[in-house]
Amino acid sequence: MSCTPSNTIEDHLHDYSSRMANILEVEPAQLAQVSLPPYPKINTLTQSIPSTTIKLTDFYGLKHCELYSLVAERNTVLGRIQLPSTRYIYETKLLKALQTCLSETTNPQLQSKLSHWLSLKEQQLTKVWANLVQTSTEIKHGLSTNTGFIHGTPNDGLNETKAALHYLMELSAPTVSEQSQIEHYLKQLLDTPLPAQIWHTQLLLSNHLEQLTHWLTINESKLGCDTPPKKQKLEYLTNVFRLFFIEKIQPIAGQLNHYHYQLTPIIKELVNHPHLSPSFKQYIHTQHTLGFEEYSNAMTQHLTFWQELFKNCNIAPQQI
Repeated sequence: MSCTPSNTIEDHLHDYSSRMANILEVEPAQLAQVSLPPYPKINTLTQSIPSTTIKLTDFYGLKHCELYSLVAERNTVLGRIQLPSTRYIYETKLLKALQTCLSETTNPQLQSKLSHWLSLKEQQLTKVWANLVQTSTEIKHGLSTNTGFIHGTPNDGLNETKAALHYLMELSAPTVSEQSQIEHYLKQLLDTPLPAQIWHTQLLLSNHLEQLTHWLTINESKLGCDTPPKKQKLEYLTNVFRLFFIEKIQPIAGQLNHYHYQLTPIIKELVNHPHLSPSFKQYIHTQHTLGFEEYSNAMTQHLTFWQELFKNCNIAPQQI
């Protein structure tokens, strides 16, 4: 048996459960593993963007503009196969090149076509942005991975996550961005998937605390203070409650609450954005808002059980 101290919320919950079971001399609650629901299928999130075709004669008429090389780049095999981030960068560069070419062109017919293309591309950019936000591998990982839980330490990456999400939201307005910046922020969400870890942690707490409260209720006849043996066991249980729940589980839960409220404004922006898919918005709303409500209710019910027990046995808060 390892002597390495437990250091995750999952470890603390299992230790909490097993110590109580040992004292009451009953089987511990069966705490099952939990997983976030699957991320919406990428093909249901990807917004279709119609291709814009240019006749060869019009294409050669663009030689005096930077637009000429951008169009040529897009028509290569590599140009057609682009990651969502690469496509977004390309489209913002294309918009700027269209605007510049329009100002440099004197041919009325070509000007008319450039104006039409510019209008089309401006309308399409929101879809390109939506595909970046919803279908990037890094964002999917950051919102749905089941690898780990929060620790309540600076390494959880709250500031980096807020910066990355705010940056991506700013891209919803037409802009020209450096691809290295987009890739930098996407990598932060890949390396530190804090939203998924918050939601995974609150799901674990919700599930396990509900089971533990139910388990305590089933074993309520063994709890109390009406006999000396029960008083002795309650003294031991009080120590377990203080050492594991108050000192180890509650601090992580408190940090989870802090993260939740810090990320709520940006999550609301995503949920309310008109150009993002309903299934994407429903997924993050379910995890962030409804999942948090279930976790909060489970925490309240568990604390209420202990408070009633302590009240009935005249155990003051300072004794816990």
